[in-house]
Amino acid sequence: MPTGLLGILTYIIIGGIALLVLIKTFAKPAKCSVCGTEAKDLYHDANEKSVHLCRNHMTDRWKADFLASATNMLVIEPDFKSCPLGYLYASPDTLRTWQYPKEAAERVAEMLKTVAGKDCAQCGAKATVGFYRKDQYDIPQFETLPLPESYLCKKCAVEKIAPLIRATESPLSEGLFAPSSEEGVYHVQEY
Repeated sequence: MPTGLLGILTYIIIGGIALLVLIKTFAKPAKCSVCGTEAKDLYHDANEKSVHLCRNHMTDRWKADFLASATNMLVIEPDFKSCPLGYLYASPDTLRTWQYPKEAAERVAEMLKTVAGKDCAQCGAKATVGFYRKDQYDIPQFETLPLPESYLCKKCAVEKIAPLIRATESPLSEGLFAPSSEEGVYHVQEY
């Protein structure tokens, strides 16, 4: 093997080793901002600030933010097996910004109006959530969203959703979103 070619190969090998060291050094898994354990998920608060949290702390933070929300909302039960990327919250205006059809945003706004004046189907408290089982929602067709299967208070909705978030095996790479101050809908990230 000629010396020139051997020199080039040596540089390639050394460069490859250096690249691997850099990747291992800087591509370390993110750590939970609460407990420091490995965190594969992102949590987006109501101010759109993102933080890495382990699954337990992410679920606890979501529960607290969800329960503290003063808005009515629609909640579609997540199907993390088919759509594992995230669990998003969007107002009708946000849906328009995300380029959902105008009819989709209008249908969500229409279904949000059905929540007012209802009682929770489980505990009898004032309902603030229109709840959909995942098989009631044809992803991503908000235009055909039927009336909610049931109406729940936030506490009863959390009891249904939090165990699903905690138990999902896939990392929520797009994240879990806190509700905003606007009425909206929780749904899975389908793309």
